[in-house]
Amino acid sequence: MSAHNGRGDVIPFPDRQKLEVRRQGGGGASKPDNRIVIREYDHIIFICTVLLVGIGLVMVLSASYYSALHSGNVYEYFTMQAIGAGLGLVGMFFAATINYKLVSKFSTIFYWASNVLLVYTALFGIEFQGARRWVSFGGVNFQPSELTKVAVILMLAVYLNRDRNRVNTVKGVLGYIALTLIPVALVMWGRNLSTAIILLAIGFVILFLASPYFWRFIAVAAAAISAAIGFFIIDYQFLGGFRGSRFMVWQDPFSDPSGFGFQTIQSLFAIASGGLFGRGLGNSMQKRYYLPEAQNDFIFAIIIEELGLFGGGIVLLLFAIIVWRGTKAAMASRDTMGLLIAAGITTMIAVQVIINVGVVTNFIPNTGIPLPFISYGGTSIAVMMTAVGLLLNVSRYQRTN
Repeated sequence: MSAHNGRGDVIPFPDRQKLEVRRQGGGGASKPDNRIVIREYDHIIFICTVLLVGIGLVMVLSASYYSALHSGNVYEYFTMQAIGAGLGLVGMFFAATINYKLVSKFSTIFYWASNVLLVYTALFGIEFQGARRWVSFGGVNFQPSELTKVAVILMLAVYLNRDRNRVNTVKGVLGYIALTLIPVALVMWGRNLSTAIILLAIGFVILFLASPYFWRFIAVAAAAISAAIGFFIIDYQFLGGFRGSRFMVWQDPFSDPSGFGFQTIQSLFAIASGGLFGRGLGNSMQKRYYLPEAQNDFIFAIIIEELGLFGGGIVLLLFAIIVWRGTKAAMASRDTMGLLIAAGITTMIAVQVIINVGVVTNFIPNTGIPLPFISYGGTSIAVMMTAVGLLLNVSRYQRTN
């Protein structure tokens, strides 16, 4: 591990495994005290997470009301979301209690098991709109890619923590890239581009924090973004793919109002009609069969329509606080592994929020991804809350300075 000073020189990180620096004998100056203090969990992260889950339960009930009428049970989506939140609460307390170093010992098994599940999903999963993201076990639908996000974070953190010199060798970096791209390729096989983007972002941030080569990462990021834009343009112009079409329609949704632009247009209508304080809870018009997936990926549009920009701003503020506290927990962590785990989880939450809100407001092309803790999805909320438990776990063990 290393960092940079103001002149761009590479400075090695201190070994955080040495928990205490002893005083020098013979009257010499003492070194800073780097002892580890075990604190309580970060209550701010916990409170913000619980508030977001509570808002999500209320909004899922509101946004899904008309869709649930078809089943004869208006509480169908709410009930499933509440069960997922309950499981997530149990997972969060468990992950926050057990030492994260013990959890990391099973990272290899967890990583490869999640990859096997991705293969099974791509071959035998439930197909919806040409994509395979779900599998059914005992009548319960489950999304393995949600587990993969946490599995990748743990695996990459452990991989770099076992040998910190790996970031300075070609073999080590290639191994890291392989561990990142294997699940990326598998989720792309199931046509899950949004999860692939999140996995790439997690891999990039973790390696960036562990590597001294700052400008190389900037160059790689610029090249990756350029390549992605080029792919969408080629896909649209020459291959006739739906991703390229979405990219082109993103520039003007009204050019295809009944096709790829329909969902975005309805989302913008919802946001525009919300105003500053909204129509009132439960009074959305767009959820009445106008906006597809109102309780899922586009629930943020319903939040703004019913609670206004004020309500949407509160939701974003809660997410911003979690990202801030997560970053703080990572920087103060007792060791490299804790830093990378906390940074990976914080990145996962932040990138998912950015993509979801960006899609809903048409700042980025349409791609399906849930809003953490809020969008309908039992697997998503359970895994996200458990991941927050790991973040709380890391926040307990901090260096004194």
